[in-house]
Amino acid sequence: MRSNPCSKLYRNSLRRPLSKSRPRTVDVEIYDQKYSIVLKSSIPESDVRKLAEQVDARMRDIAAQSNTADSLKIAVLTALHLAQEYDELQRNCEQKTDQWSRALEQVLKK
Repeated sequence: MRSNPCSKLYRNSLRRPLSKSRPRTVDVEIYDQKYSIVLKSSIPESDVRKLAEQVDARMRDIAAQSNTADSLKIAVLTALHLAQEYDELQRNCEQKTDQWSRALEQVLKK
């Protein structure tokens, strides 16, 4: 399986450990539930808050369109929607990378 250069940068930033300092935490609220997120990487707290706001907004959109009040079902539907979007973006990125590689090969052949 080919690695995806489009997702490596952010994924690696989530895995990169901090120096030996104490882990940081950030408090967020998603769909009326409070969470304390332990940050084990250099990801800024503001990014985590922004992501939490996006997830919250998505869950509320899906809840408004669905016939269920079950927060677990809404969370699963939201996860599926986000996974579908991620998959589509990943494929688009791979297609663009292939196009750029072919274009570069053409330029280098000249």
